[in-house]
Amino acid sequence: MKKICCKSHKSRPSCKNICYNQEKRGEKTMEHITLFTDILPEEQERMRICFHAKEVMFRNGETIMEYSSSMKKIGVILYGRAVLYCCDAEGNQDMIDELNKDAVFGEPFLLPTDAQHYYVCAAEETRVMFIDYEHVIKRCEQACHHHSQMVSNLFQLIAVQSGQQTERIYMLSRSSTRKKLLSYLNALSAEKQSSYLTLPMSYTALAQYLSVDRSAMTRELKSLEQEGILEKKGKQIHINRSI
Repeated sequence: MKKICCKSHKSRPSCKNICYNQEKRGEKTMEHITLFTDILPEEQERMRICFHAKEVMFRNGETIMEYSSSMKKIGVILYGRAVLYCCDAEGNQDMIDELNKDAVFGEPFLLPTDAQHYYVCAAEETRVMFIDYEHVIKRCEQACHHHSQMVSNLFQLIAVQSGQQTERIYMLSRSSTRKKLLSYLNALSAEKQSSYLTLPMSYTALAQYLSVDRSAMTRELKSLEQEGILEKKGKQIHINRSI
């Protein structure tokens, strides 16, 4: 599915072309930044020692990290998938964010913990690297290149994830289940640059992610199929026309 950008000026190149040209010249776009961008493998090994990095494997359903005022760690997902949850004083649990490969969580994204309990849980087998946050932000005595590069990457990742959160806030602000669902599918299609999509989560998790009733969401999906807007088979969705 194509999405037109910069419609106000016909001579202006589309966002897609800008990204393509950047990739062709070897430039990094914000979406392609990871914590280790422009850090050589041998520098990564020195960095792991310098930052007291530790890798841990988590099974599906295991808690990876609980947010607290004393938390001093950064978590980086090396592979797998995790979910950030919020649990209130009454025990109600909400899905806040989905964390995939290269996602960063922990101290830089400190959340208010007075009234809610936030925690990250593995959604499948997931390997995480933990880094001591104080070693990242303090001045490096040896002025290592990989240290300053990693701090730069971290700030860019924070910017990217903040943008993703803003996009989700927009989805949640939509006035109906249908509009929330269409906003999500449109964003996923734009991210994958394809009208053929595979949902990265179950329909139950998607309903929770969009803060909608699962039955209502199922009815909307059926209506969209009947209207010829999309085709659905399991978690495979094909968008037939612009939404």
